[in-house]
Amino acid sequence: MSKVRRETVADQGLSILRGRILDGDLRPGDPVTEEAMAREIGVSRPTMREVLTILVGEGLLTRHPSTRILQVTTLTAAEVREIYAARRVLEAAGVDAAPQAGAEQRARLEDTIREMEAAVADNDLYALVQADTRCHTETVALAQSRYLSALHNQLMAKLNLTLSQVESDQPSDNAELLRLHREYVRLMLDGDTEGAKDQLLARLASAEQDVLEGLQRQETAGRAQRRTLPAARTR
Repeated sequence: MSKVRRETVADQGLSILRGRILDGDLRPGDPVTEEAMAREIGVSRPTMREVLTILVGEGLLTRHPSTRILQVTTLTAAEVREIYAARRVLEAAGVDAAPQAGAEQRARLEDTIREMEAAVADNDLYALVQADTRCHTETVALAQSRYLSALHNQLMAKLNLTLSQVESDQPSDNAELLRLHREYVRLMLDGDTEGAKDQLLARLASAEQDVLEGLQRQETAGRAQRRTLPAARTR
């Protein structure tokens, strides 16, 4: 008989720090040091070293090439393009597998739509983003490959870091987002694989463009701010 695995101190520390990164408490580019994080979370430095090693492996932390200090990962435009290219392959594979989906898999997809409906009704943007992500996660799960699912989860975690930094200057239409996802899931479950795939790829292309434009705005604002610093120092 297998035993229930007890959560270790390292597991708890990992959950806390990962949550702080994904929730935006720690932003892309923020330094993350072993000593400071161990003190803040209340674990030993060897335990925090283990946690940081795992987060580097997940891609949520990156070592700065010059200072060698760990920091929350910042994605470049090229990396964003690579992530969306990979998402197209992974999620399209899930759509292709949809006709063979079992009752439990179909139910999980429908659950994500109900979660989105509740989030829109409550005007809960955080819950809406989580449900949206789960819809895409459940799509990849249709391919029944834990390796593909693990890769997709890693890509989405890195992408969500950037999304928290590049909010669009256009108001979001949550009702339209819900409508599109509801249509997408219905196309899959009704067996219209090509229709579902076309809709998915169109949404991913639009989302990629929004993120890239957001990164460009962020870079432009950063350059403008740097140009004003010398003048500010002379005042």
